Amino acid sequence: MRLTTSQTQPGVHCETTMLRNMLRHIGTDISEPMLFGLGQGIDFQYWDVPESAGLPMLTGRTGPAEVARNACEALGVELCESQAKDSDAAHEQTVALLDTGQVVGITVDIYHLDYFSSRSHFSAHFLALYDLDDDFAHVVDTAQQGGAQRLPIASLRRARASNEGFMPSPNSQLHVGEKSERHQGDLKPLLRAEVWPAIRSTAARMVSERGPNLGINAMRKAASEMPRWNTSASGDPVPGVGRFWRFAGTGGTNFRGLFLEFLREADELLDHSVLAPAIVDFDGIQRRWDDLIELLLAFGGSSTPDEHLKTAAARMEALAEAEERAFRDLLALAARQAGGAA
Repeated sequence: MRLTTSQTQPGVHCETTMLRNMLRHIGTDISEPMLFGLGQGIDFQYWDVPESAGLPMLTGRTGPAEVARNACEALGVELCESQAKDSDAAHEQTVALLDTGQVVGITVDIYHLDYFSSRSHFSAHFLALYDLDDDFAHVVDTAQQGGAQRLPIASLRRARASNEGFMPSPNSQLHVGEKSERHQGDLKPLLRAEVWPAIRSTAARMVSERGPNLGINAMRKAASEMPRWNTSASGDPVPGVGRFWRFAGTGGTNFRGLFLEFLREADELLDHSVLAPAIVDFDGIQRRWDDLIELLLAFGGSSTPDEHLKTAAARMEALAEAEERAFRDLLALAARQAGGAA
């Protein structure tokens, strides 16, 4: 049985879009924000790039496939991952999985996707592959990229085999396997049992000491460096950071929005308003991200670029403080809930 175009589920972020389509095809229909929350996906990561490239890469989530691993573990669904030795072997393995009725998750370099407007290499992008014919692959991407897409097989093979760009994993794929006994029938009891552990683990990670390039420390590092950003690099780099944060799946504000929606769904699932303070906190945080992004997008027209970057740095530092407070409060709330359950 193959997924059809009318059954595809585009989303906001590539990995949760991939995972939702794989799970829905086996009868598990869970929202993208819930998958992101159970997958403990929110983070902030600072990645150095070659000096000639200008600014660092600043992402708003955990590493590739970590959301899928955590969410599947919480849901009691086996996640199978593999990496083929070359393009031919990867294609054969994918065909074999499709023939068994699977939707296959694959990692690709967006540079080789014909329908993608970006002409840069980024290899940590996920697609849900649901059909192949003689000439084309049929995939599901995010709503921003048009959802269900048809891609020449030659382009897909190049995209899968690429070892260029950010965090490549050539010829990798994922699919879902067996469901545990917990994952049967009405999923609400399972979700109620898993939302608090996911919240607790996420908050604990965000306030933990993980070095200068991860979490709140990474936000503060980015803030401290903003006034000295190299704005002479090609490609309008400062507004580019704003566009990346707003529109790219790996950007910052998309994930704050997904996490906020996860908290709202979790609160409704739990049938009480215990998460209301956290929802207020993260609604304010998302608004602050949007304000910072607007400032970065307006940088190109600024008559005082140095002051512009200092203002952006101050907003970034304030965001780091707000997120640290919010996650500490959320961790304390999760601990009280665990104590009450005991």
